[in-house]
Amino acid sequence: MVQRLPLKLSLGFIFLLELLFFACSDSSVVIDESHNFPTSGWVQKQPSQFNVQIPVDSASYALYVVVRQNNAYPFYNLYFSPSILDESDKTLQRGLAEAILYDPKTGKPKGAGFGDIYEKKFLVYPALRFPKKGAYKIRIEQSMRVDTLKGMVSIGLLLEKN
Repeated sequence: MVQRLPLKLSLGFIFLLELLFFACSDSSVVIDESHNFPTSGWVQKQPSQFNVQIPVDSASYALYVVVRQNNAYPFYNLYFSPSILDESDKTLQRGLAEAILYDPKTGKPKGAGFGDIYEKKFLVYPALRFPKKGAYKIRIEQSMRVDTLKGMVSIGLLLEKN
């Protein structure tokens, strides 16, 4: 004998499955990628480069940089320089950003943490526009005036359509 679920329960279950499916698929994200550093840290002369394919030229994009560091990081902040390059390596935009990783007074880390590793997402460009659709490079360099920045675990890039 087969037992059937009440209609209300079946429809509720289907609704939850659809909600879960559509919540997990985000078509506005162009790139969500990170690069891990060796245990020695982030070398100043080795920027992280992300290859990006822009699908729409008239759209506005939000660019986030995701920083992961551990307790060996010696500063409360991080200066970094994001650059936008076209496919011929011509620099279209270059900036200098500061990320506050620890509270300057208490020394407590900002962002989410697990063990001694902390992650924080920083909005760098809230309304970035590209001249045309196509291939671009986004390069991130550390600008802390030390050759090797200890305690840096990874740097990530999140680019999403507004």
